[in-house]
Amino acid sequence: MAEDKGRAGDFSFELARGASPLERVPGALPRRLQQGKERNIALALKALDGVLLRPGQIFSYHHLVGRPSRLRGFRPGLELRLGQESEGAGGGLCQVSNMLYQMAIQANLGIVERHRHGLDLFPDKARSVPFGCGATVFFNYRDLRFENKLDQPVLICLRLVDGALSGRVLCERDPGFRVKIVERDHRFFEEEGQRMRENRIWRLVEYADGRESEDLLTHNRCRVLY
Repeated sequence: MAEDKGRAGDFSFELARGASPLERVPGALPRRLQQGKERNIALALKALDGVLLRPGQIFSYHHLVGRPSRLRGFRPGLELRLGQESEGAGGGLCQVSNMLYQMAIQANLGIVERHRHGLDLFPDKARSVPFGCGATVFFNYRDLRFENKLDQPVLICLRLVDGALSGRVLCERDPGFRVKIVERDHRFFEEEGQRMRENRIWRLVEYADGRESEDLLTHNRCRVLY
């Protein structure tokens, strides 16, 4: 498992980048839960920012962040439990795992374990990637794990900047490929009186020598709450 730390100054090529506001829909959450979420994210970033993933190493979210307990300073925030909105210590941390998953796709890292969200909570306002590119985590049952399949180390950088979560994945040199995240078969529909949403997410890789590859990452299907 990855535990080493590195410095961004030692890595010159950007494999992936992400950014998302800490409060996507202003006022959507009670202020107490929003503040708890922001506190939780700040604590998680202390463990995740600067993580160095060497070739063949596997990143584990839970291994690095640990149990989000009150004793460790985590506060109540919004979380999803058994398909329902709830609150609990460490709530809101899925914003971090969402970004890590999206950047792992963009960096062409191997997805070892990922669990999709069971609900679509908010409209697409301020969404920078297709619906369904998230990863839910729940200690210690549902983890996010990905493997560095490149021939060089990669560095994970996560920051809080001007009310937003910002992330980058860096490496030492151009790996010779570019990645696109593509959504297909998107639709809203009704099922047994409930509004539902569905799509498929593909990763398209274009190599410098002209080769191309694509793989189906996930088939998303969930209930819509808005």
